[in-house]
Amino acid sequence: MEMSYKRFITGFSLIFIVLAVILMGLVYVSDPYVYYHKEGIYKRTFIKNFNMRYQMAGMIRNLDYDTVFIGTSMAHNFKEESIDRKLDAASFNASISGSSALEQRKAAELAVKSKDIKRIYWEINYDSLAGEPDRKDVTFPEYLYDRNILNDLPYLLSYDALKKIDYQYHNQEAVNMDADPRSYYKFGEKKPPLTVSGMKEQLEGISAPPAASHNRESYLESFRANMLYMAKKHPDIEFTFFYTPYPITRHVVVDEGKPVITADRLQVKKDIFKELDSLGNVEVYDFQDESEITFNVSNYMDRSHYFPYVNDWMLDEMSKGNSIKTMAVYDQKISNMREQIKNFKYAQLKENSSETAMNK
Repeated sequence: MEMSYKRFITGFSLIFIVLAVILMGLVYVSDPYVYYHKEGIYKRTFIKNFNMRYQMAGMIRNLDYDTVFIGTSMAHNFKEESIDRKLDAASFNASISGSSALEQRKAAELAVKSKDIKRIYWEINYDSLAGEPDRKDVTFPEYLYDRNILNDLPYLLSYDALKKIDYQYHNQEAVNMDADPRSYYKFGEKKPPLTVSGMKEQLEGISAPPAASHNRESYLESFRANMLYMAKKHPDIEFTFFYTPYPITRHVVVDEGKPVITADRLQVKKDIFKELDSLGNVEVYDFQDESEITFNVSNYMDRSHYFPYVNDWMLDEMSKGNSIKTMAVYDQKISNMREQIKNFKYAQLKENSSETAMNK
């Protein structure tokens, strides 16, 4: 009786293993989320509305580029055609909305493992640096970002993947193989520009973030574990770190609620620059004190995001090589920003055409 039971368990286990292997093989070959290979056994392509954190891993692995942009939604609108033209590159924008520094590091690591990367442009964002250095979104599929197929079981045995295979196979006629995945996460170009009154309305009820996670220690720990780590590990890759031009009102809201966060953020700029300045493969840009942009609400589509032409302007500045060269120069920029925040009055905000705002 005992032997029969053991044979049953053994047989059942073998059947389970065989079925699992068959299912994994089907998912691997079909690859519904275009992770392992761009070409498939049936018509399918990258999916525009799919969870960005899942989709980005496949794009990083399968698209062709030697220059990669890393960041949050503040970096989404760096268009590859503009990057390629202005920076003489073959680029891919791998920015992930709301991403933490760890998620960004994982994206950068996957790019380095997948392609012959020459340059990495990396947005420095306080929200990304906040909290623990290993913080990540609950939906972030870290196993897809390491090129280790042995830990890909959540994908290879996914019921959702099997459903997607069935759906894609029976709807191949609807697939647009000419769609450009590089355009999927660009946004806002046709939105109306904000007005001063509109900015005030959007800021109602907005408060400063928690100081427990937004402080000098947290920012620096996350920066060192993720950004500085990559720059030191890959001395053969050129790194460009940059701060994007949030509207001045975003900084003012934080300062009015928790001025200690403002003080920490301005100090961290210096701390980060000192650590990066010692490396030979790094340059730093900081656009946050550019008042012609940050005080003009017409440059923004909402209380945080600027229009794509601001991304183009940043690319122009980068193409000129106008990076921060010395701590003395950076001290002055940081001092300017401190004065802008502390002395801010709403009457200083401008509201005019985008062309006027960007006529530098």
